Amino acid sequence: MHQSEQSKSIPEFLRYKQGSSSAIKALGNNPFYGLAHERDGMAVALKFMTALGEQKAIHYHDLVSPMEYNGDTEIQLCTTRIQVIIVGKNLQQLFDNIIQHRVIWIKEPDSSFTDVEEGEVEVTSIRFEDFQ
Repeated sequence: MHQSEQSKSIPEFLRYKQGSSSAIKALGNNPFYGLAHERDGMAVALKFMTALGEQKAIHYHDLVSPMEYNGDTEIQLCTTRIQVIIVGKNLQQLFDNIIQHRVIWIKEPDSSFTDVEEGEVEVTSIRFEDFQ
């Protein structure tokens, strides 16, 4: 890229990166997860937020294969220290985006009364289990 083209793109880049946490800004309108913008490439880490305010993040390179989806209500992700269990409904699309390193955050609902359209991804809980 020519230097004059770089100079023009720098202000645009800075405007894009400013503002509130970029870990919350994401593509899509699902209240339970967000996707990285394609212009940013693959996500580096996956942030989990519980209804109680607990937050944890795992770098994608720390995930251990296999990542598992039971085809119904549960996704299991593991590192060498922790297992994350995501429980919900219609999780296939979420799982597919996780294995492509596109998901940047997953969030539990703020209340037990969530309005989710039929067939849409719904996360009901996120559990963390330490390995002994």
